[in-house]
Amino acid sequence: MAVKRQTVRSKPCRTSKKLGRLDDRKIAASAGGAARELIRADMNKMKAVPRASWKLSGNGEVRKDGATKRSRSAPVFKRPKTELEAAIRRYVDLFEFAPIPYVSFDRVGRIEEINLSAAQLLGGSRARLIGEPFALHVTKKDGALFLNHLLRCRSSDRRIETELHLKKRNGKIILAHLASAPMTSSMRDGALLYQTAILDLTERKRAEEAFRQSEERYRTLFDLGPMAVYTIDTSGVIRDFNRHAAELWGREPALGDTDQRFCGSFKMFRPDGSFMPHHQCPMAQVVSGKISALHNGEVLIERPDGSHVTVLVNIRPLKNDLGEVTGAINCFYDITERKRAEEALRKSEEHLRAIINQSNAGIASCDLTGRFLFANQRFREMLGYTDSELESRTIFTITHPDDVAVTKRRFGEMVQRRQPIEIQKRYIRKDRSLMWVNVCDTPVLDAAGKPVSAVAVAIDITERKRAEAALQRSNDLLEEKVRQRTKALRMANAELNAEIERRKGLEEEILAISDHEQQRLGQELHDGLCQHLTAVAFMARSVATRLRNHRVIDATDIEKIADLVNEAASDTRDLSRALHRTDVDAAGLVGALQDLVDREIWKVPCRLEVKPSFHMEDNTAAAQLYRIAREAVINANKHAQAREIVVRLERSPSPRGMVLHITDDGVGFRNDSKLKGGLGIHIMNYRAQLIGGRLEMDSQKRRGTRVTCFLPGKPVQSQKKENGRSRLPAKIEGISGLSLNFLHRTTGRAANP
Repeated sequence: MAVKRQTVRSKPCRTSKKLGRLDDRKIAASAGGAARELIRADMNKMKAVPRASWKLSGNGEVRKDGATKRSRSAPVFKRPKTELEAAIRRYVDLFEFAPIPYVSFDRVGRIEEINLSAAQLLGGSRARLIGEPFALHVTKKDGALFLNHLLRCRSSDRRIETELHLKKRNGKIILAHLASAPMTSSMRDGALLYQTAILDLTERKRAEEAFRQSEERYRTLFDLGPMAVYTIDTSGVIRDFNRHAAELWGREPALGDTDQRFCGSFKMFRPDGSFMPHHQCPMAQVVSGKISALHNGEVLIERPDGSHVTVLVNIRPLKNDLGEVTGAINCFYDITERKRAEEALRKSEEHLRAIINQSNAGIASCDLTGRFLFANQRFREMLGYTDSELESRTIFTITHPDDVAVTKRRFGEMVQRRQPIEIQKRYIRKDRSLMWVNVCDTPVLDAAGKPVSAVAVAIDITERKRAEAALQRSNDLLEEKVRQRTKALRMANAELNAEIERRKGLEEEILAISDHEQQRLGQELHDGLCQHLTAVAFMARSVATRLRNHRVIDATDIEKIADLVNEAASDTRDLSRALHRTDVDAAGLVGALQDLVDREIWKVPCRLEVKPSFHMEDNTAAAQLYRIAREAVINANKHAQAREIVVRLERSPSPRGMVLHITDDGVGFRNDSKLKGGLGIHIMNYRAQLIGGRLEMDSQKRRGTRVTCFLPGKPVQSQKKENGRSRLPAKIEGISGLSLNFLHRTTGRAANP
């Protein structure tokens, strides 16, 4: 049965003729041959069609430049009318749309037939590829291989296979497998066509290369890896092992040896040291299904030389695609040194724990959150907690709340800087009492230098803190006393400086008074004693002249001379008594005062009043009281303009005390008068202070002046004594004697002190 096709042709008449001839063509006896003829006819028609980028779809549509439309020239298969047409149709579809690329070329290698897969593989349209030499798609270096392939096809009626590289139109090179066979059912011009199946070997070669490299990597890893590895089958026969396994076993077992099963070691022992036969080892248990796998199992291996090695084994079963166990693989490694190190570390830890527990310092370790990991006995005793109680606490929960913030900050600094820190803080004991501790926190680093925990060494410094607090209180008290003492010293220094300045002023005043007194004394001697002596000398010379000339002596002249001499002697005596410092003791105080008031030099009458009960025993106080009375009498004679001066001695109301009053009824003075700051007042006040007394001076205008010296019951003895009596500075003592008033015989006035 003929198959009608429509082909793309520019001239409808020629197309109709050819289609008519195709319809009138008879089918050969062989269905295969008829199909081939029909395919060959279609191929020839496609050669005549102008080359354009079109593709056939199943419904006769033409895809061109991305657009799809129905084409009248596209081949359209009619519905088959017979079984033969249906078979041919199926054969054509099988050839056209087969997933394997097929090419038929003649004896010179020209493409006569090509299916869609082959056209897609070579990267061109069928219309362009049909009629081209297949050698154009073979790389230059493999051209000889293709020619040899053609030669072998022409000289043999069997299937010819060749691997060579094909070049696509886009320049991509692919590795292809050509399988060519002659088609005896169809010939072209009496020559056979060779149908060739093209297999793209690029991906398969790439996969084979990747598999080969993977196998090489696996073998390298298997042989050079740091872990010992070996495999067995279900019967326990060793199928493969690497060199590390042989090194740990101490020998190399023969592969496939049925006498050496499950393990290549000489002997095996359990971790407790008991002997373990090979058929009871973990590998035998995994292969038999007693255990599914083993992770880090510990086994002791004995070598032929008698040495022992401790290994950790990791066993997994090997299974096929159906999940059936086909064997097992064991990866094991030597942990002998690690076991020795662990044992040494265990002993070291035990020794260290013993040392830590016997330490006088509290030692504890905690993680980076502050949770306790370990605490020695001293640390627990310090706080009163047990191990279980500390495990539920952190280093911050036993710290005083006021110190928690500082503790957390310093703890973070220790972790960040990876350096020890020291801090003083307060811990809260179990009984809620507080204790001061000096803590040194040290970070514990791992192999990478990263902090993983911390060790705290705490020393109880509660007693030291108490001592420091007591010492601080003592220091504060001492500093307060020092401040007070310094203040007192400053005040005393200020007073001393004031006294020094006052005394400097007194000394200057004393020097001025001394000069004045010396001048006055010279004037008194000149005007008084010198006048008397001059008068005596004149009268004596006059008497001598008369006696020499007239031999006459007048008794009256002699008496005048005697009177003048007596007056001179009296003036000299008074002057000497004024200059001489009288020694006064307690017994002679009343007599000295009486002699003082009875002197004829005073222009103001003076009198002494002494109570009968008056009694005195202190010689120093008596001498100073006398000088105070004399100074007051001198001042009263000089300034008071009084009619009477009274000196009174009496007992004071205080036990065994006494009072000295010098009172006048003169003009007096105001309390702010400059007289109150004069030299005489300072001298009297100074003398009163020497004997522990107090000097007071009061006055009212026109009512006189009263100077009072109050002496306590136990007067203070002067610190400066000489021959049992107190002494003023030499200048003050001398001026005090010069302060007496001297009466000039002719003028009858008192001298200024």
